Amino acid sequence: MDVAPDRMNCVHASKLRLVKDTRERSALRELSNMEAKRRIADDAVAQARERLANAEKHRARVEAELYRKMLSENAISVSELERRHHLIIGRLTEDIAAAQRILDEARSAQDQAATAVLEARTLWTKRSAACHKWQEIERDVEQSTNAHVEAAAEIDADDEVLLRYCRGASALRGDEPT
Repeated sequence: MDVAPDRMNCVHASKLRLVKDTRERSALRELSNMEAKRRIADDAVAQARERLANAEKHRARVEAELYRKMLSENAISVSELERRHHLIIGRLTEDIAAAQRILDEARSAQDQAATAVLEARTLWTKRSAACHKWQEIERDVEQSTNAHVEAAAEIDADDEVLLRYCRGASALRGDEPT
């Protein structure tokens, strides 16, 4: 927004700059909050990955143990072992699927948080630029006002000198009232 400095007074420019400062601080707070949410989402993804990896390792260990039991000589019936194997492995497979769903949800939340951070950063950048622009406008208005005040003071001083000069010139010419 281009504003002619001579069309705005210092108080008005300061008020507008303060509004822009407030909006910039608000956007910066929002950006900070979004970055915190993104960090939380990043941590959630890391935890979900770890949980999934642990579930897969646990399943592999249990499955290996069940196969060992099936191959042992003094095992209970093979059909009983196979039934247990299917039950246990099925339950562990469900645990892995649940961990995978949690990881997928965490990744989705992470993506949303990253998008929110990007949007908040864009908003803050725009508001920061507006704030700086209004600082420049306020400075220009102040300089313009100072220049007008100085010019008015010089005109007043010149008028005073001219008035004295006119009085002095009248006295030197001898202009006396008749």
